[in-house]
Amino acid sequence: MLLIYSIIIILTFALFCIIVLDTYQDIRIRNEEIRLFQTANIVADTYNRNKEDIVLINTMVKSYGKQSNSRILVLDFEKEVIVDSFNIYVGDTLDNKEIRSSLQGNTMSGVYTLEGKNVLQLSVPIISSTGNEKRIDGAVLISSLLDEAFSDVRNLQNTLLKVSILSLTIALFFTLVAANSLTKPIRSLNHAVKQLSLGHLGYRVRKQGSGEIGMLIDSFNEMSGKLRQIESNRKSFINSISHELKTPLTAIRALIDSLTIGESSIQTYKEYLEDIKQETIRMGQLVDYLLNSIKLEDISLDITVEDLEDIMEDAVKLIRPYAEKNNVSILFRKTESLIIKCDRNKIKEAILNILDNAVKYRDPGKKENFISISIKRDKSEARLIIEDNGIGIKKDDLSNIFNRGFRVLDSGIRQTSKIEGYGIGLSIVKSIIDKHNWEIIVESIYGEGSRFIIRVPLR
Repeated sequence: MLLIYSIIIILTFALFCIIVLDTYQDIRIRNEEIRLFQTANIVADTYNRNKEDIVLINTMVKSYGKQSNSRILVLDFEKEVIVDSFNIYVGDTLDNKEIRSSLQGNTMSGVYTLEGKNVLQLSVPIISSTGNEKRIDGAVLISSLLDEAFSDVRNLQNTLLKVSILSLTIALFFTLVAANSLTKPIRSLNHAVKQLSLGHLGYRVRKQGSGEIGMLIDSFNEMSGKLRQIESNRKSFINSISHELKTPLTAIRALIDSLTIGESSIQTYKEYLEDIKQETIRMGQLVDYLLNSIKLEDISLDITVEDLEDIMEDAVKLIRPYAEKNNVSILFRKTESLIIKCDRNKIKEAILNILDNAVKYRDPGKKENFISISIKRDKSEARLIIEDNGIGIKKDDLSNIFNRGFRVLDSGIRQTSKIEGYGIGLSIVKSIIDKHNWEIIVESIYGEGSRFIIRVPLR
């Protein structure tokens, strides 16, 4: 990238210098032409008025030639030199395009290289008037070296070269600084990606700038943090499941060992076998949990036209015995039928998970525990509201409750009884709701209760 920037800067400076030098050279030559044309016209006019006084003409031509630092020749219509400021070509016949053009009544100039020197040569016609008639009597030819003009051009060229080198050095320096500033965050991101590939999850890049690079760094840091959280949840998940599986296996082994030692009664065998059966049921539940966890992202829907109130009644009917057993009353405010398109079984599963949590996380310290269910609707959406007065959720945990493996009990909330669970219920709820393109919102105050709001678009 630096090489490309350098080439662009060098080409730009070179083009700039060429344009400046060409323009300056043209201006100098043009100014010299104007000066010499003025001299030539004066000589032609003076000669026209004093044709008979050859001495005056010679003196005048030499004087103007000296003043203009040029060679002046006066020629007649036959191209014969009448006067030469250097007294060399007098009497000779000269012919060039400038002379021919002037004898036709036109002025002309040109720049030539003679013997390694740049020469400006121009001519003007000598026109005499008799009444209304005009006659061309000859031409004035002036030749002048352009050494001074080209010397100034070379001096300007040297000055521009020095300025260009200095400017190029400064420009390259700032380009290097800018390129380094631009690529530094990219190099940092590249290093961070390598760190992630080495397993250093959660590696963060210090933010540099607020533009697109800054946004990219923010996105990377967010991704890195989520990867670390996912890895932490995975390890916690594995540890939890390993511990949970180890417990029933240990219990089964202990029970079998007890049965193999000594002679036990049939009743004892039945009791031990019942215990072994319960442990195997528990292991089966763990396996089911693992399968549900693996399939969480693969939820597919069977969309049908359903009545949301009817789905809620089925869910309440299923959960009510469990709620009553735990002294939790369920208040379901029925409304008019609300027809929607959804996967009936999946939505019922999501509702049951929310209701099960509301019962499970009841507050034993309160005289009455309740779950309130209501459906509200307007023109654009329906809102299914499930509210309880349980133990609630800490404010810092609200953003994590839908994460797989997260349990509010792990945040050190008070509890008076053992509550089992693996932190997958709400993640299943969130996945089902998202699959339907619905929205779920949680509001909770720790110690007072929680409110789950499911927003169902009706358009």
